[in-house]
Amino acid sequence: MGDDQVLCRKCGETKPRKAFYDQLHSALPRRPCKACISTYKRDRYAVTDGDRVSHAQVLREKYDLTSARYETMLAEQQGRCAICGQLETARGRGGAPRRLAVDHDKRSGAVRRLLCHRCNLVTSAVEENPALLDKVRAYLQEHA
Repeated sequence: MGDDQVLCRKCGETKPRKAFYDQLHSALPRRPCKACISTYKRDRYAVTDGDRVSHAQVLREKYDLTSARYETMLAEQQGRCAICGQLETARGRGGAPRRLAVDHDKRSGAVRRLLCHRCNLVTSAVEENPALLDKVRAYLQEHA
């Protein structure tokens, strides 16, 4: 097995290095391979409701949140975004309004509130780079 070949611990195949993701904070290959990770994720989020992924399953797997807790949060917010106070306007593939996104701290995983798609994108960008908000404000003022 050469330097550019890596053994996948899941499927047992030897594959080129580019078939593997890097480990977090390292240049070492993450094993299993990309294909095995993709298969695992597809199976984990198996289609359970016609052509849709189960919302309850995603809430549980991604946020450790029950459907009942999500519905309680939604009722407490009167179905509106916790930041802009508007109903969700983004549409899903079928044309129906999307559900409000679960906002969470990316480091701790702690769930905060429910946000519309637009506010969730802005919040994520600003959380990663707080100075971005000032840059956007300056840009808008410059081009007002």
